[in-house]
This record gives sequence, structure tokens and C-alpha cells, in this order.
Amino acid sequence: MKYDGITRDTLFLMADNRFRNSKAFYDEHKEELKAGITVPLRQIAGEVVGDLLKLDEKMVSVPVKMVSRFRRDTRFTKDQSLYRDHMWIMFMRDKHAYRGYPAFWFEVTASDYSMGMGMFMTPPAQMRLFRRYLREKPEEFRKAASKAERNGSFIYGSEYKRLPEDCPAGLEPYYGRKEFGFIKYSDSLDDLKDERIIDIVRKTYKDYAPMFAFLFDIAEEFNTSREGENQP
Repeated sequence: MKYDGITRDTLFLMADNRFRNSKAFYDEHKEELKAGITVPLRQIAGEVVGDLLKLDEKMVSVPVKMVSRFRRDTRFTKDQSLYRDHMWIMFMRDKHAYRGYPAFWFEVTASDYSMGMGMFMTPPAQMRLFRRYLREKPEEFRKAASKAERNGSFIYGSEYKRLPEDCPAGLEPYYGRKEFGFIKYSDSLDDLKDERIIDIVRKTYKDYAPMFAFLFDIAEEFNTSREGENQP
């Protein structure tokens, strides 16, 4: 698939569009923004998703459904800004049909780009299962975490004020999280101009694959147990 590239000028236009918060301005530049950001993000999604379907065959794989929109849904937020100043790709299952499964993402702003992998809005019961897995499979977790961290990624996720007392030694940075994943930032916007960004994303996601598999097993057990609880 051809990759058209994302330029600094187009990223600045995205930020300017958010600042102006004007439908007239957006309508004037809509096609430029679509061609300069939306379409290239869909192209990245189309190039990368095949690798990720090997990890989870039920991921959404249609690029049009994977890339965010410039227009914000302001119905349920205090922020009434009409447009985004960042755009992203989500590599994940249908969030309405599945809950708690790990996902990959890629995001661009006017000043940097980032990518990551992890769990979102994870129920406390699933995080309790996460901690059980850390107690039962500490070495498997350490190896997966080390592979992710060696590429410059770091942990995301808020923490409990008090670390649970049953934390395995050496896993303290991970154990008390309310949600969990890894994220990596870069301000090298020139990476976005050509196919090198696809290689960067592929390499990073390959490093995340062992941790994705670890989190995927947790999601599978969690959802299987929930199905059992709902049986008559």
C-alpha cells in the first residue's frame, strides 16, 4: 500500500484548526486535513494490522474504522472544542462487543508522535486477576516487560496510593496499577514523512508482542469467568 506521508505543515494545520474552533475554517481545509493526516494514518493501519491479527484475529481490521475523526463528540464532555489537535489509530477489538482486551495504538500531535500497547478502562476485578498473574508468572512477566522497556517505552497507568503487600519482589513498579500498558514518545516528526514510520511502528509492536500475549491471556480468563457468572 502506498504511504503518502504526514508533514509538519499539516500537523500545524491540525493544531491551528483546533485553536480557531471554526466550522468555516475546518470546511475550507477539510480535504487538506483528510489527505494530509487521515488518509496516511489509514495507510499505516492497513500496513500494520496484518501483523497484529496474528496476535488477535478478532481485531477490527478496516482502516476507516480504526482512525479517529477530526470532529469531536461534545455531548458528554465539558470541553466543547469542535475539533481535535491530535489523531490516532486504534488496533483493538470492537469495544462494544468485547471488554478488557489489550490494544495497540499510534497517535500524532503537532509536536510529537507516540505509540503504545495496554489495557483501557480495565475493571478492578480484571486488575486483581492481573496481579494474580504477576504472582504466579513473575518471570514470564519480567521478560515481556524488559523487551518493551528496552525500546524506550515506559509504563503508563495511575497507581494506588498503597502498594498491595503481596507484591512479588522486583515487580513494585507494575503491581499497584489501576490500568496498565506501555507507551513510547518521539519528537522526530520527520519520521512521519515516509515509510520509515511504518518500520518503526512494526518494530515497536513486535517488542510489545510478548506483553500483549500476557495481557491477552488475562482478558480471556476474565471474560470466560464473566460468561460463567451469567449462566443460569
